Amino acid sequence: MAAYGSTRDGPLEKKRKKVVVWSEEEDVSTPDPFAWVYPGSYYLAAKKMEQARRDEESAPRPVNIPTLDDFKPPTRFHTAQLFSVRESGSQAVLSAAKFLLGVSSSLDGEPLRRCSGFWVDWDEGNKTGLVLTTARLIRTKDAPDNVSSGGEQYAPRADVTVHLLNGTSAKGELVYYQPHYDIAFLNVKVDQPFKLPSLREKDVKFAEEVFQLGRDNSLNLRITYARAKYMNPTMFERHHNVYFHSLDGHYYDNEYDNGGPVIDLNGKVAGMVNNPEGFGSFIPSSILLNCLDSWKKYRYIPRPHLGMTFKAVKLLQPAHVDMLWRMCNIDDGLVVQEVSKGSDAEILGIQEGDLIECMNGKCISTTIELENTAYFQQ
Repeated sequence: MAAYGSTRDGPLEKKRKKVVVWSEEEDVSTPDPFAWVYPGSYYLAAKKMEQARRDEESAPRPVNIPTLDDFKPPTRFHTAQLFSVRESGSQAVLSAAKFLLGVSSSLDGEPLRRCSGFWVDWDEGNKTGLVLTTARLIRTKDAPDNVSSGGEQYAPRADVTVHLLNGTSAKGELVYYQPHYDIAFLNVKVDQPFKLPSLREKDVKFAEEVFQLGRDNSLNLRITYARAKYMNPTMFERHHNVYFHSLDGHYYDNEYDNGGPVIDLNGKVAGMVNNPEGFGSFIPSSILLNCLDSWKKYRYIPRPHLGMTFKAVKLLQPAHVDMLWRMCNIDDGLVVQEVSKGSDAEILGIQEGDLIECMNGKCISTTIELENTAYFQQ
């Protein structure tokens, strides 16, 4: 006995004939494959799904409307943590964003680094802008973790691109870089002037609120809220840095922020980011101003080597300062921690434990003040 559905004129064969006749009446070249696999309501549901898929493929692609899009990544301005600075901070950030740029480099056609930078000068006659950014832009090799300076490698011949705020790019010309202060200057040809920042003459105070800014690969604005933190540097850190204290450690993932500005609540530049992925530090505005002034005057930024490392008395624990005052009548200045062999300091007889209280007749309390006095005010 034949199995059900296998006879020539059985129910399944009749259904197939019926489908073919229906398809021909509808002027369809081949029978619908869903017709005999899914009987009844299943067949209708499958046809609707297939039609919906075809409609979706043939529909015009949606147009992105910036005014209706949700911004990603979100910033912290709408969290309760920043309510106290939401209004003033927003105004400061939006003002500073107008001079904040993206910069990138490549070497022999291969991408090298992506950083941020900002305008600091404009030459009306040559229609050329000057961009301040980090020397890391052209760094090909970082120093070992246990070396504070030296060991890095740079590529001055690298191609540099400046990513402008209107979405276009311009070729940048590397005109100078200085590894010690981790800064570089780029010349860029532009059609019209732009907003220039205001750099603070006085450095930020301890725990003052600041914002670290940068632009990512899409030129989206990156904002990190933090407080300025002064510390005596270890052997792994640079003596002219100010550090960030971010409540959530957010600065650790800001790879694009190198070279971006640090601003205060008034929108003034308080420094330039130079290590957001490591200790979270920035170069204070006083040093930036002196570097910029020196570059404009001499096309050079001096860097004498003292051959010493220091700790600032004012940054020690209060109980420690009290002890130094009681035992040595010391309450300010820089304590010499190390003297390099063969350095001028050693030749002059300076030893570990000595105190540097003033230089060129000016009292010295921090290593930042020492840098500014020793190197720029000669």
